[in-house]
Amino acid sequence: MNAPATSPTQGAARTPAFMQVTIKGRVDARRRHDKTTYTRIVTPAPDPYSRPQTVEVRSKGALGQVGDEIVVQALLGGYTRKPFRSMDKDTGETLMVTPVDLTLDAVE
Repeated sequence: MNAPATSPTQGAARTPAFMQVTIKGRVDARRRHDKTTYTRIVTPAPDPYSRPQTVEVRSKGALGQVGDEIVVQALLGGYTRKPFRSMDKDTGETLMVTPVDLTLDAVE
């Protein structure tokens, strides 16, 4: 009947910044090139019948050792690659396809 008053911020999930993602998983591999560390992370599978996702996060420093479970915030980015021609098998129409590569940069 008399429920305690709650503020609007209580119990509300914090909304992430635009283009920012949270990644949780196990460090599968790590490599360095120039002054950048590339960490390959395998995420848990959503259910027993699906595959885990694999992502690579760029950072200035190490995010963890191989085998470590980590949670990292990253900024989502991307760029377009060179367009190429492709033919639609159903219609025979020639289309131009522009691939997009996504990048993940750790928030440090």
